[in-house]
Amino acid sequence: MAHNQLCHRKAIETAAHAVEQSLELSPADPHRPAYHVSPPVNWMNDPNGLIYYQGEYHLFYQYNPFSEQWGHIHWAHCTSKDLIHWEQLPIALAPSEDYDKDGCFSGSAVEHEGRLYVFYTGNVFTTPAGLPDDLLQQQCLAVSENGVDFHKYGRNPVIAAPPAHVGQTNHFRDPKVWSHGGKWYMVLGARNHHLGKVLLYQSDNLLEWGFKSVITESDGKAGYMYECPDLFSLDGKDFLLLCPEGMEGEGQIAGYYSGVLDYSTGAYEHGDFYKLDDGFDFYAPQTMLDAGGRRLMFGWMPMDGKSLEKTWAGCMTIPRELVHEGNGRLRIRPLQELKQLRKRHHSFRDYLVTEGEFHTFPKVEGDCLEMLVQFDLQRSSASEIGIQVRSSSDGQENTVLKVNTTDGKIIFDRTCSGRGPGGIKECSLRAEIENMLRLHIFLDRSTVELFVNDGDHVMSGLVFPDPESVGIRFFSKDGTAYIHDLQFWTL
Repeated sequence: MAHNQLCHRKAIETAAHAVEQSLELSPADPHRPAYHVSPPVNWMNDPNGLIYYQGEYHLFYQYNPFSEQWGHIHWAHCTSKDLIHWEQLPIALAPSEDYDKDGCFSGSAVEHEGRLYVFYTGNVFTTPAGLPDDLLQQQCLAVSENGVDFHKYGRNPVIAAPPAHVGQTNHFRDPKVWSHGGKWYMVLGARNHHLGKVLLYQSDNLLEWGFKSVITESDGKAGYMYECPDLFSLDGKDFLLLCPEGMEGEGQIAGYYSGVLDYSTGAYEHGDFYKLDDGFDFYAPQTMLDAGGRRLMFGWMPMDGKSLEKTWAGCMTIPRELVHEGNGRLRIRPLQELKQLRKRHHSFRDYLVTEGEFHTFPKVEGDCLEMLVQFDLQRSSASEIGIQVRSSSDGQENTVLKVNTTDGKIIFDRTCSGRGPGGIKECSLRAEIENMLRLHIFLDRSTVELFVNDGDHVMSGLVFPDPESVGIRFFSKDGTAYIHDLQFWTL
């Protein structure tokens, strides 16, 4: 076995031993998600390497085997037959070489001639302090014959640096690779002089890469660094997903452009930037094609495990399907396969919610559930229609999901949600709703995911209430709200 393979195997064994020790000290946690992908223990972040390979779905993710905080980044690995039930596999990538000794950062996977090729960013801190700008980032390759055991390419890095006039070597990461017209393409996040950029590369063989173009860059208001780019075609449009750091008026966000990529010149003409999720906790999304040709997406729901006194940190969103509306906008829907999780079912129709009271339904409560509610706005007079989830018996603790029908705002309020960050997020409805307002809600102990009007809008967030806060209460303001249909399932 080559020396670099021995070093890599040893690094993986060290990480696995650390995970085993941490698991022995990790108590049961009522906030740990039941059906979302989450780490067995310690820190996770970005989804990586999403792919359907040899009859299984593979999801890798950024992972610290040694702590519930970010650092020492490896690639953890899990697989699924159905995108819903996941099995944790051995760690796939560990820092072990000079070019990745301080982290195997985010990347992607493709299949070629039966082998699984994963591209990732090798991270090296260039000073002992390890400050955010004291980095050297290079693009690397590892290959697997079986989808489990990975060998790092002997001539890594495959891309050592961007052209000097285009980007900086200290912020140059997150390769996403795909094939088109018999060639391979890669987009990379980059920055130069505090302007975020997405770079396009091209290859004939996955080993030798040439710079093609800058396909988009910040105007100074749109962020100083573009992370986690992902480019794909859907119904005649080329969508570019990215996470701008430092966008004016925004915190940590993820969104997309819709346009057309000219593969011959590398020019990308696109429209406006739209958010993928308007909630609190959604970042670093990555997409894949499933076995049936659907475009699916996972995102990372970040959390601070240490401040919450948890032995784990973070989870993935539920899998979401991306559908092109035909106007350059995406609808984002929960995957149909999630119906497999449904257990106890309750259904109610034609109920009037009156102002000044909280209304409940028999056996409609819990912390692990799916709920689909349709409000008939033609038969409602309220200016606000909403639902409290994870509500305590006295109503003092709750998470509020509501719609202001007058202003056309969707509001996610976790001011009284318990431990952890609070705050309020809101977004404007795409179009005026004249008839039915449809709210599709998934709860999984600490996760809240809201889909509005068949995926027009999505809002995601983490909450950490008392485990006994499982109430669900409906309310209205300045009038009545008419529930046309309520479907409820425990999961």
